[in-house]
Amino acid sequence: MTINFNIHSASTTNTPTSTPIQPLAAPVKTESEPDQDKVTKEKQVSDEPVSIAAFSGDAPSSSPYNALLNPEGFDFENMSINEFKGIVDAIRTLESDIARSSGYTGSLRDTFWSDVMGVKGSLDGVNFEEKGFKPDEKINIIDFFVDHVEGAAQMEKENYRSFHGVLANAKQTQQTANKIISESFIKEYQEKAVVFLQSQETKLVDMQV
Repeated sequence: MTINFNIHSASTTNTPTSTPIQPLAAPVKTESEPDQDKVTKEKQVSDEPVSIAAFSGDAPSSSPYNALLNPEGFDFENMSINEFKGIVDAIRTLESDIARSSGYTGSLRDTFWSDVMGVKGSLDGVNFEEKGFKPDEKINIIDFFVDHVEGAAQMEKENYRSFHGVLANAKQTQQTANKIISESFIKEYQEKAVVFLQSQETKLVDMQV
């Protein structure tokens, strides 16, 4: 198995947050932003495709981490929520599999895996009917999380008692999402996935011998 891409290290340790996962805040209407304008903003995608971290190494044709090992790369300015969820799920699965393989039996809540769970929770709570687009429709993922924070800020502003903590959680989710969509992070996790798959192949050969 040969790896042909360069790896850039990225820290994957975030300070864990105890704030409960909240669903994505619904967009707040204002007089200066009609419904149609809001929908257009959320659905806006880049005119020029900008793909990063194209995987050019060798890997099994089928694995739980295929969403990370994408030979076409990743265009986060033109990606569906379903595609992004696939990447998040692959990261979660990889972290969990590595921990289990090493014999670790403790909780993963104090690791970056916990922050990724927060992103998954927010995506699972999306009301696509309110958002005005479908889960398989191409959008700008970066703008999506910006809107998430803006909506949470407006909710706290209008009713702080009811929505206390929503903004902090939205900001943590955005911070984790921004890390996930960076090229250095994707390449680091591509390397982790390949190294883990190689280790599993080695164990299988040893058992056969």
